[in-house]
Amino acid sequence: MRGTGKGKTKEKAAVWLLILAMALTAAGCAGSESQVRRKETAAGTQAAAAQTGENLTEEETKPAEEETAEGTAAGRQEEETEGEEETSADGREEPEGGETDFEERSETVYATAGVRIRRSPSTDGEVVGILNENESILRTGYSEEWSRVEYEGTECYISSEYLTLEEPAQTAGSGGVYYGNGEGPLVCIDAGHQGKGNYEQEPVGPGAAETKNKVAAGTQGVSTGTPEYVLTLQVAERLRDVLLERGYQVVMVRESHDVNISNAERAQTANSWECGAFIRIHANGSESSLASGALTMCQTEANPYCGDLYTESRSLSEAVLKGFTEATGAGNRGVTETDTMSGINWCQVPVTILEMGFMTNPEEDQKMAEDSYQQQMAEGIADGLDAYFQ
Repeated sequence: MRGTGKGKTKEKAAVWLLILAMALTAAGCAGSESQVRRKETAAGTQAAAAQTGENLTEEETKPAEEETAEGTAAGRQEEETEGEEETSADGREEPEGGETDFEERSETVYATAGVRIRRSPSTDGEVVGILNENESILRTGYSEEWSRVEYEGTECYISSEYLTLEEPAQTAGSGGVYYGNGEGPLVCIDAGHQGKGNYEQEPVGPGAAETKNKVAAGTQGVSTGTPEYVLTLQVAERLRDVLLERGYQVVMVRESHDVNISNAERAQTANSWECGAFIRIHANGSESSLASGALTMCQTEANPYCGDLYTESRSLSEAVLKGFTEATGAGNRGVTETDTMSGINWCQVPVTILEMGFMTNPEEDQKMAEDSYQQQMAEGIADGLDAYFQ
């Protein structure tokens, strides 16, 4: 019996030891789980603080700050790269600091194509005007990229790429000088005659056996002594300016007296540009000093060279003469139809010759030399063109 009691006591002791071991094991697991929960809680607190903007300890925030700093630096680098791409997208690199060193010059240059005139030497500079092809301007400074020029009394800039020292040739078949922006009716203006006549012969029309002088010197004012070729260019230039103000495009056959362009070649200039109207400006002469008034000329309906343009040329002649005489008060001598003018016969566009008045009439000669009357004449021709193109 005693032996049996001791055995039971040992069994109880073993059971209590087992229970104690299990309890200790359970406590250890609970401690581990608590540590895990504390770590998870701390991580959650840091994330929440980042979202809510709360301040974290330096140790807790350092990794996040480093990451943010890296992202900000990368963002700045990306912005700087994008800025550089925009700057160079125009294809022109501006000088460092936006400054350009210019060689001092004082020379006339000519535009090789229509080009913008800018307030500063940069493609971002304000555009203050346009220099059309073959137009001239005074250059006061030069660099490889930009030229400093004098424009309307102010210092401006033009890309040097589009300027040349070589004066545009004004010779036979030169093709005229264009003005405009590509919009509006295109009118070719021929200032009649030139500094020296050319009495070589040319056919009066395409394929004609009959010939005429290429171009005569013209008449001269009995009171002013002004040659016809001077008067016609004065009015032609005024007409050009008026038409440009009204939205036309203009081709000038000549802008100098020192040219050699035949009448056939003048017509061919208008043809090559496919102009909507060809205005040939002249002044009349007569053996009688009493002859006065204005007239226009065009081909007849039976013209063998350009009779198919009779209707348009007749309408143009009537409209120009009406506008001219109403603006100036000059006498209206009507429209003369003729097939003897090579400057008409070679035309493939509507054409008219305007005889503005008689330089052999002292009073009319004096009047046509006045600036105010020349402006009236130009305005009147433009009025006629407005009516024609309506």
